[in-house]
Amino acid sequence: MKNKSILLISENKKLKDFLSKKLLLLRNADDIEIADAEKIQTSDIKLTPDIVILDLSGNEASITEEISFCKDFFGDAYLIMFSETAKPEFIAKMYDLGIDDYLLPQSTQADILIKIVNALKLISARKIAARNTNLLKELDVISTSSGFYTERCANEVMSQELSRLTEGIFMIVTYDELDRARFSLDLMQNAVKTSVRVSDLVIEVKSSKFYILLPNSDENGGISVFEKIKNKLEDKFRIKAGITQITSRDFRYIEQQAAAALSDAMLGTDDYCIFTDKQDTEQNNTLPVIEVEPIKKDFKLFQQKFNKKLTNVITPVFFRLQRVFEDELPDTKIEQSTDEMQCIFHLKSLHQTSRLTLVYAGLGKIVIYITHSGLDSPENREILVPLKDLTEKLLSDIICSFIEEYKSCIEP
Repeated sequence: MKNKSILLISENKKLKDFLSKKLLLLRNADDIEIADAEKIQTSDIKLTPDIVILDLSGNEASITEEISFCKDFFGDAYLIMFSETAKPEFIAKMYDLGIDDYLLPQSTQADILIKIVNALKLISARKIAARNTNLLKELDVISTSSGFYTERCANEVMSQELSRLTEGIFMIVTYDELDRARFSLDLMQNAVKTSVRVSDLVIEVKSSKFYILLPNSDENGGISVFEKIKNKLEDKFRIKAGITQITSRDFRYIEQQAAAALSDAMLGTDDYCIFTDKQDTEQNNTLPVIEVEPIKKDFKLFQQKFNKKLTNVITPVFFRLQRVFEDELPDTKIEQSTDEMQCIFHLKSLHQTSRLTLVYAGLGKIVIYITHSGLDSPENREILVPLKDLTEKLLSDIICSFIEEYKSCIEP
């Protein structure tokens, strides 16, 4: 069977002549091939038409099966329904089943021609978009599993989007540390994908965090998107989010604000926190929100210094103390993780959970939050340490003190 750009699936041979007469202005290559569904299914040739016109006249009993077959067999082809029924409810139902457009016997030559030409243009745009997307996937700019942007070009992508925005919301969403064992990346990706708009931008970064930029949205819009994601995962695992308004075109500045809010959410009972530059130490006895200092020219220098501390001080101390206390606390699960924004040393037993969270809070500052959850737990506290003063000895002393507090909760 010779492959044509337009395939008509019909048992009515006269329908091809009817449509051909109304498509005289198309390109010479845009010819119509006619075949019935049974012939296509038994053919060994894989057809790849740009447009499929499905004749549903007289086939109302098998409409769902016919449309489903076309969507499965022809993939990305543009599907046009030809039907004698013009009732709005019926047309709406066909769109729900997957058609892209429809034609009627009474459609004029201009109407049919315009719809076919627009379909060809759209197919051409789809092919170009698919080719570009495949290239971006090969270059690891777009994730092959989720279709989101990857961390590889996060700075460039976000900076470009921020340069065009006047208002919007930025949020960082990830799983609750207490539900790490139940977390599923596939479920998280799908929940995010089905909760955002086409105009929203999503970047998937390491540690299973999702950066979500919502153009032309306010706080309520950001909360609404978070609640949608949360509701789709409610029975699976809990998630947390840090939310901030777009107040700058500097991505690093916005990221710092959202990361600070996320840290507060992780340490508190709320599922999300909205960044504020006003600290409130009295409300509900919660830990204060970290105030992020305005970005200065030396921000990159401080970021480099923190990265060095992360590599030379924080990570080695975390790993060393985990090995030391794993034998001393056999009934305790010890976990630790580090990334560019926060580092967590987590102790968990049957009746007690304690976390030490080290947060890079901006230029030259590190805040260490110590939280205990369980019966007769010590008071939660925070320690502010200048970046330059964070040494292996100081960090080791703080963690050992934290572990002693934890042991006081589990030892009789």
